[in-house]
Amino acid sequence: MTEAERITRALNGHWYGRYGVAFCPAHRNTRTPALSIREAEDGRFLAHCHAGCAFLAILGALRGSGMVEGSGNYTPPSTTNLAKIRATEETKAVKREGQALGLWRKALPINGTIAETYLRSRGIVCQLPDVLRFHPECWHGPSAKRLPAMVARVEGCKRVAVHRTYLRSDGTGKAAVEPAKAMLGAVAGGAVRLTDAPGPLVVAEGIETALSLASGLLRYPATIWAALSTSGIRGMRLPSRPGRLTIAPDGDEPGRIAAHALAERAQALGWQVSLLPIPDGRDWNDILKMEGELHDRS
Repeated sequence: MTEAERITRALNGHWYGRYGVAFCPAHRNTRTPALSIREAEDGRFLAHCHAGCAFLAILGALRGSGMVEGSGNYTPPSTTNLAKIRATEETKAVKREGQALGLWRKALPINGTIAETYLRSRGIVCQLPDVLRFHPECWHGPSAKRLPAMVARVEGCKRVAVHRTYLRSDGTGKAAVEPAKAMLGAVAGGAVRLTDAPGPLVVAEGIETALSLASGLLRYPATIWAALSTSGIRGMRLPSRPGRLTIAPDGDEPGRIAAHALAERAQALGWQVSLLPIPDGRDWNDILKMEGELHDRS
């Protein structure tokens, strides 16, 4: 077993022969596997977090958990090798951008599709924005299948990027594949910008949780963005002009840590910041569905 495969399995990830996919230990997101791992020519492992975590942060997290031995010193690649790595990464980034753009252009308006069925089945009643589309046969690499998917455009990042949610054929839930949600393209700093209205900027983690806020949980107009992950919340690129910011994290420790990190950064930039409290173990879609059940009983 190679070092790359060993680390992938230690992270409870999946190994696909030449590369592995796992949850990144640096930002501790447990919703979307963002870490790609493979073996380098010299036998060392290479790791790339698609949410933007630096390699040193990944290495530090692996060493802190005992998955990688070492004193913590890291010898960077030579200037020549670094230039090759950067050129390779740039080529890959351009390719992923082209794939993301092609997927977005082929996707259909969401209304009347099973992607809309999926969202409505979760109690979401708000108008669905144009940044959400549907693709009937979206490629899922790990399972080597084409599946229906909700495709969301990620804005505010350096390149064109999309987020995919793979769905059951009838739209009653997510497809039984791992991962059921995946990024395509460099999403660091970006968000799915779901609504644009007078009022504060409201940031939630997932698309479904953000749309839940727009479906009656917020009692005031707001611009609502989905950051897609805890690292997305921490690293979100805010508008240049400060205003009011409300952060609506999920009810878990990683979500709250990310929310406080964004709050501190935003306050330093002149934003007026508030946090929406949520019970432990819940997200805003849970709250929306609970309110719907209470309404049905009354």
